[in-house]
Amino acid sequence: MSLPARLQRHWRRTTAVFAALLAGCAPAAPPSVEGLAFPVLVLFEQSGTVRHDDAADLHSMSVQRVAGSNSAPFLIDARFDIYRLERLQSVHGGLWLMANPSGSTEVTFELVREAQGDAARARELLLQRESRLRSGLDPDAASRLEQASTWPAMLEAIGR
Repeated sequence: MSLPARLQRHWRRTTAVFAALLAGCAPAAPPSVEGLAFPVLVLFEQSGTVRHDDAADLHSMSVQRVAGSNSAPFLIDARFDIYRLERLQSVHGGLWLMANPSGSTEVTFELVREAQGDAARARELLLQRESRLRSGLDPDAASRLEQASTWPAMLEAIGR
């Protein structure tokens, strides 16, 4: 049983329009490490903040921080773009990690953008997660951070 020619033409046209619409809806490429503005800070929930000065440095982290991370850490770059490091894991297996518990490991992760150019959110995350601010070791650091308006000033305010 074949469709009448007119219905076939209509079906082909509809299919072509639908395919063209889908082609224009390609998902945006995920953020990449190469697109980050260095230096960056990685903020772990429990173990504080680590500064990374380039992409190679970002791909090497403390075994203890990676293994002890209960949630995806935040990353703030020099443009105040904020990301989550989803699926952060070592490239090494469990046996290697047990044999090297205090060393560094090469890591992989997926960058997931949380915000762009958001200095207020960056400041808020630093106040929550930077160990020097939480512990009260430097009582003036929080006020210096509040007054800082540039990335270098924020890094200096928290001693990074």
